[in-house]
Amino acid sequence: MSSYSQDDILTLHPAPLTHAPTSTIATALLFGSITFATATLAARLWLAGLWSWRDGGRPFWPSSSYQTQPLDETSLPSIYNLLHHSSVFGFILLYSYICENHPPYPHEEKAMYDRDEFLFCIIIVVLLAGGRSWRCHCVGVAKDGTQQTNRMSKGTVSDLTTGHRKKRGDGINVNEDYTTGAMTAAVAPLPSADNDVLNRHQTEEWKGWMQFTFLLYHYIHATEVYNGIRVLITCYLWLTGFDYSLPRVLQMLWRLNFLVVFLCLTHGNSYILYYICPLHTFFFLIVYALMYVGKDKNYNKWWIRFKIGVLALMIYSLWDIDWGFFEAIHRLFLGEEPTAGAPFGTLWEWYFRSYLDHWSALLGMVFALNAPIVSLFYRKLEARSVGRQWIGKLSVLAGMMYAFVLWVHGPFMMEKEAYNETNPYFGFIPLILYVYVRNLTPTFRSHSMELLQEIGKTTLETYLMQHHVWLTSNSKTVLVFIPRFPRLNMLVVTFCYVKICRKLHNLTSVLRNVLLPHDRNACVRCLTSMSLVICGFYLTAFILDRIHVISLSAVGIVSVICGGLLYQAVMDSTWSEYHNAVKKAREDEDDDEDTSFADKSDVSYYTAGDLTKESIIAKLCPPIIGVMFLFVLGSIWNEIAFAGASSVGALPPQCAEFVNDGSWIPVDTCNESSRGMAYRNHHVASFGTCSLHGASFIWAWKEQPARTHCRFGLRGKAKLKRLLIRRHVLFIGDSMTRNLYHASLRAMGVREAGAYDATIPKHTDLNEVMWDTTPVNFKWAPLAVDQLNSLRGVNNIALNGGDIPDLIVMGGGAWDRLHVYATDEDRQSHAATLRDLAHEMLKSQELGMPVVWTVPTTINSQALNTEEKRDHMREEDMEAMRAVYSLNGILASSSFVIDGTAFTSSRVSESFDGVHYPHEVYDAGAQILFQALDWLLPENTDDIVTAPNAGKMSNPTFGFIILTLVAIGLVSFDGFLGFSYLASFFVKGVKPCDLYDDASPESAPSEQQTLVLKRNLGLIKTRQPSPFKASRRTHNESVDDEIAALLR
Repeated sequence: MSSYSQDDILTLHPAPLTHAPTSTIATALLFGSITFATATLAARLWLAGLWSWRDGGRPFWPSSSYQTQPLDETSLPSIYNLLHHSSVFGFILLYSYICENHPPYPHEEKAMYDRDEFLFCIIIVVLLAGGRSWRCHCVGVAKDGTQQTNRMSKGTVSDLTTGHRKKRGDGINVNEDYTTGAMTAAVAPLPSADNDVLNRHQTEEWKGWMQFTFLLYHYIHATEVYNGIRVLITCYLWLTGFDYSLPRVLQMLWRLNFLVVFLCLTHGNSYILYYICPLHTFFFLIVYALMYVGKDKNYNKWWIRFKIGVLALMIYSLWDIDWGFFEAIHRLFLGEEPTAGAPFGTLWEWYFRSYLDHWSALLGMVFALNAPIVSLFYRKLEARSVGRQWIGKLSVLAGMMYAFVLWVHGPFMMEKEAYNETNPYFGFIPLILYVYVRNLTPTFRSHSMELLQEIGKTTLETYLMQHHVWLTSNSKTVLVFIPRFPRLNMLVVTFCYVKICRKLHNLTSVLRNVLLPHDRNACVRCLTSMSLVICGFYLTAFILDRIHVISLSAVGIVSVICGGLLYQAVMDSTWSEYHNAVKKAREDEDDDEDTSFADKSDVSYYTAGDLTKESIIAKLCPPIIGVMFLFVLGSIWNEIAFAGASSVGALPPQCAEFVNDGSWIPVDTCNESSRGMAYRNHHVASFGTCSLHGASFIWAWKEQPARTHCRFGLRGKAKLKRLLIRRHVLFIGDSMTRNLYHASLRAMGVREAGAYDATIPKHTDLNEVMWDTTPVNFKWAPLAVDQLNSLRGVNNIALNGGDIPDLIVMGGGAWDRLHVYATDEDRQSHAATLRDLAHEMLKSQELGMPVVWTVPTTINSQALNTEEKRDHMREEDMEAMRAVYSLNGILASSSFVIDGTAFTSSRVSESFDGVHYPHEVYDAGAQILFQALDWLLPENTDDIVTAPNAGKMSNPTFGFIILTLVAIGLVSFDGFLGFSYLASFFVKGVKPCDLYDDASPESAPSEQQTLVLKRNLGLIKTRQPSPFKASRRTHNESVDDEIAALLR
């Protein structure tokens, strides 16, 4: 039995980083060095009198121009800008690490899913976004002839084109066509980038509401809506895009992978855990490669369609036919070893994730290829009379709705596993329906919900950081700042989470602008340098780990050394030039005192003091200040680690002191939430057995200090399977132990275990095999001598090399007190038996079999149903018997003790025969036992599962259907895969095949044509920023908007 004292438990905590992965140590060294250099450089500037401009007006802070300019290794402000933003990024990574591994309170399980709560949150956000942030981004013509975006909340779509437009006199508009320059009749006004089909505002809004739903699904564990969430991920992949030039490709790859790479390094996770990032990177590169091959012919009518068709055949061969191509190609890079996020190995996980959406990006390409035709299709319809226009639109909508209804009543209603196999082939149906309806009218196209746009801009950051600073344990548990107040805690955590994500979005853009300029050689040089620096720190961390000196102090010392070298290198390369620039700027200021603040050069903003008279203190103190800064940071980190909880993992052995410390809590099951769930799930109108103080009880552990790391919780079937698969559990004892055996089986999934059945003998052995690999047996041994003989037999088998149990659970005492405890001779014999039993228990542990002892439960003396029991088995008699077992070494010889009185004393009145209790009472005892498995059983290395075959989910028939639809979309020039032709039955002149010449000419493209075609071919699902937006943005900042990425 554990003998830790309270003081011992509170000091049994490894220092931060002691057991951290090598990549985590490397990340700490990297950003520790950067932080030291940043703090030291800032101190040097302040002590030298250069921190403020003139008399302390403007602090030394990188101007906005430095945030958008490439790194200049000879410019002090440019380097400081890089160091400052890198340090902030490092602090955010540290925050995520602390939230994951040293939270202030133990992580909690996710709330039980409530459909009412889920729908309430969705509707509230939609109403708020629609009612308070529905904005028009209409384009009008300013007095100077330029386009301007109208951001008023209300308005009409007017003056949508800058081209020549005549007033409509007969219901027909005559416009200058935006691709051919020809006069085209029966076409609605020319769209701009802000109100065309799937414009940038609209796609950001789309990503915003999808991301909100996705995050809410994770937070409240809404498994019921899994199939719908899969459709949302399909939509994300459908929006994947690319660009031609290498710098922009590298910038896009940076955007998708910069944060995730450092999260992998910080937390020691695998890349596949954040599966959306590798998915989008993969399909981004596929689309880029496709468009790069023969890019000079991409404006040819059939060449681009031919290339997409070839890609479709390749996708069909890899994923839809099990020829072994997928496994042969990917086995070179991926394996079958289980890892975080990939329990069956990275090969299967990648196959599974990529299979679910392997057609999504290609279908998005088909739509993008035909996007100009789709836009013209809408405008052709909208130039007709109102009645004819809506007949055409509703005919297309009717066809899509018919397919949607078939999908809802077919694949969508399938169970999770079955639906996964259909998602690649039918998930596009709700997608194109949404796109069609969302762009159905000019008003829909020119308005969007600004609140959802803001969410959509940080989709990448919110997806990644939800794993660590909103949820935890890789999004399996909930981060807790305010315990016992789940909604208030959600509010506080969400606020921090959103602020961090928005900051990360800005940091990613700034660092990209600095390190990845629009210069091929500079991009390659910066990425190479970054890779070498990271590898150097990883090697340093590896060496420290090998020589066993990993500690927070060691990390601090190395950070000071490396940061000092970095600081000195910056001073050597920039200080002299900066000195000369400051001197010249000061002279210029003296010559022109009346010059406005805005007219002065950037460097003058930071000037004050005379560099030639810099004191020795200004030179020597900055490194000391940097050391002090790191020391304070490390001390705070160490204190947080000591006082806080830990990441979710195996419970430490010291938790044995607390695991029996719990109580039964009354719960009112007749509250509004329970009634709502009962009405929805069981169709009941009202409850008839409610209690004001709670009609049900739940076993709960008392709160322990966070630093004990004792995070007790319900162990369900899945968790127990991971702990016990391919193991053998043996129960030995009386009826109390048998009830604990039944409770354990119920927790493992045998719901009928322990059911009352008078036809089954009561005093007999019981056997069960769980998951075809785990024997769970009960041996009837009511007396101490029976238990001794049974355990001795198990030990003999072990000594002879036979199969032995991995865990033994024993209990007894009641039968001995009733039948063999009447005389002194009986008592002496019983004591001797107990001592022998204690010896055998120790021997079992030496042979590798932990032994758990169960103390008899509380006796309800008034309910004992025989005179003999009332004479010999009253509670006071059993209390004395418990003391006898302890005195003779039974408890001390146990690996762990389950205190039966702990979970029965408060419910003694429910013991119907004085000895036994309702099933739920023993369920609490089983849960106490399951907590102890963490330190009783070693890590289950036998939990080896065979990964399914990559290719298992292939479906040639469904794949051929998608091939056919792709062909229809390519040869019919319809982004809606043929549905648009339904309108041609009622409206003439709107067949997509007849609109190609007007929308996408084969002739050499003009400047306007190039803009349109690049937007819809070269940039899949991209939208060019409006002139109003572009006027406030730099060229580098616009890359994110020009490249149609899934995530912003």
